[in-house]
Order: sequence, then structure tokens, then C-alpha cells
Amino acid sequence: MKKVLVEQLRDGQAINDFFLVAECERKSTRDNRMFLAAVLADATGRVNAVVWDGAERLAGVLMPNAIVRVDGMCASYKGDLQVKINDARAVRATDKIDPADFQAKTPFDIERLFRDLLECKNSVRDAALRALLDAIFNEPEFTSAFKQHPAARRMHHAYVGGLLEHTLSVTQAGLRLAEHYPYLNRDLLVTGALLHDVGKLKELSAGLATEYTPQGQLVGHLTIGSEWVGRVAVKLGTIPDALLWQVQHLLLSHHGQLEFGSPVVPVTLEALALHALDMLDAQLFQARNAIETDTDERTDFTKKVFGLDRSIYKRSYAAQPAGSTPAPFGKTPAVRTLDLPSQPQQESLL
Repeated sequence: MKKVLVEQLRDGQAINDFFLVAECERKSTRDNRMFLAAVLADATGRVNAVVWDGAERLAGVLMPNAIVRVDGMCASYKGDLQVKINDARAVRATDKIDPADFQAKTPFDIERLFRDLLECKNSVRDAALRALLDAIFNEPEFTSAFKQHPAARRMHHAYVGGLLEHTLSVTQAGLRLAEHYPYLNRDLLVTGALLHDVGKLKELSAGLATEYTPQGQLVGHLTIGSEWVGRVAVKLGTIPDALLWQVQHLLLSHHGQLEFGSPVVPVTLEALALHALDMLDAQLFQARNAIETDTDERTDFTKKVFGLDRSIYKRSYAAQPAGSTPAPFGKTPAVRTLDLPSQPQQESLL
């Protein structure tokens, strides 16, 4: 049974407990001495770790995505907490392990989130778009996966239920934006918001550790999602080509720029709006998380946030009580309790 959580680790603390190996890489010092640079994780967060002695032996134990028992010591390194691993072993049959201890999860009730998402879907009045959404979101296998999937490997909403939480947030924000800018096609924008990240179900693996699938690395979720929606539309046979192209354009362009992975840039009003909403939700998540996880009370700013390329001013921020629930459709969403590491990763912010 796991007793020590990542969020409880402190400088000078000895540990002997189970952790998920999120990452582990062989590296060499300038004098060609091998060591291991790793990341340990559980449901409460992630912490960097290093192996100096016995690196060759422990490389076979500290395998990515494995749960291992770690013996080590916590220490501060360049302002961040780091675990110096002295020894580690694989899980034994006699160990009492609960996989839920090692998977971060949305702080919201997943079924409540999904009900609110369906309420947004059901508000779409265009018959062709509504038929497309119903065909996708009413499919049991899709629904089950969509509720549990993370939205990213590391950058934002990178936990169980993260894809659902992020999609609902973007969609609710889109509904409000459509009220402010009545010339936007409300139904088209909502459809794009609901579908913009469905390709992540194929791009990212789900489980104890999130990794990119071969399809995700070769094709990417924008194209995967667009092709998926296209196949559903063809099967339905009721969606005009011009309307389908606009939906696919929303999915293909929502990263906003070619260098961010979009094969096309937004050229419709709704695509411009969706890109802005998606970017805003991801950036606010990361900025707010940087504030909420900052433990240095002596400073006015957080450490530099990867992905935002800046430090965030934290004195004006007032967090909502932990466990606050998101507001239903049509009301202002509550502030979320967040848990996201700030370690650099080669992935899009979106």
C-alpha cells in the first residue's frame, strides 16, 4: 500500500515507497560517467529523480510506465525538489498496489462533466450538425473512452478525465463567445469545440502513463480527428459537403499556425474563434497551475513556465476552495483545482 505521495515530499525526506516511473533516460556526465535521469509520479504529481550509483543495474528496474518501490532521499536541486534514488525494485505479487494511486484524475465528477457536455451538444439546432454529433457522442465505446482520456501527455489537463474537462470548458466558453459576437455561427462553433480534440483518443495512449501512439506520432490528432469526422459524415450521408468541410477546417486549423502543427491556418470566423478559445483554456490552465503549485512565498512571480515562456504574477490570484464543482451549461465555470508539472516536453500546448 502506498503511503507517501509526491505532493507530500519535502527537502531532506527519506522515502521508501511505490512510484510510477513516468520517464527514465540514460545520460552521461562530462567525464563520461553514466547516470539515470528519471521522473517519478503518482496521482498527486511528478518529481524529478536521479541515479548516480548503480545506474547500469537500476536501468533495468526503472523502466518507463512501471511501478517500482524506490528507496531514496529528497533534496533541493537548482530550486526544485529531486529524489536521489539509492535503490529500487519491481513490484512483487505480494505488494498491495492500487493503480488509482498512480493516476492523476480530474477533480470534477466525470459523470457530471459528461452530462453538461451532452447539454451543450443537445443545444445544437442545425439538423445536419446535430446528427453528426449524435452519431459520435451517443456511441458507447466512444463515450467510455472520451470520459477517461487525458487531454495531453504533460502540458494541460494531463490526467484521467482531462479530455472531457478541457472539451467542456472550450465548448462552454464558445457558447458565451457566440452570445457576445452574434455574427458567429453558434452551432458550427459548438460543433467544432466539441470535436476539436477527438483525435487524441487515437493519438495518445491511456493507462498509467500517457504516451504517443505510432498513429499519433505519424499523423497527429488534428488529421486523425478530421478523417474520423469525415468517415462518420459519409456514413450518415446527410451532411452537405460545404458544411462538412467547415467542420473539418475547424479541427485541422485549431492549433492556429503551421509551426504549431496545423496543416491549414484558420480562415473562417468560427475557426479563428475556436483557436483563440482552445489556446486560452490551455494557457490559463498552465498559468494557474504554476501559481497553485508554487511553494516559494518570498517571491511575487512563479518560476518560468514552459510553454508560456514567462513567469506568472501570483499575488493577485485568489484560488477557489478545493473541490469546487464546475457550473452547469450557461453559468460561469468554477475555478479548478489543478495538478500539472512544468517540466519541458516536446508536445504542443494545445
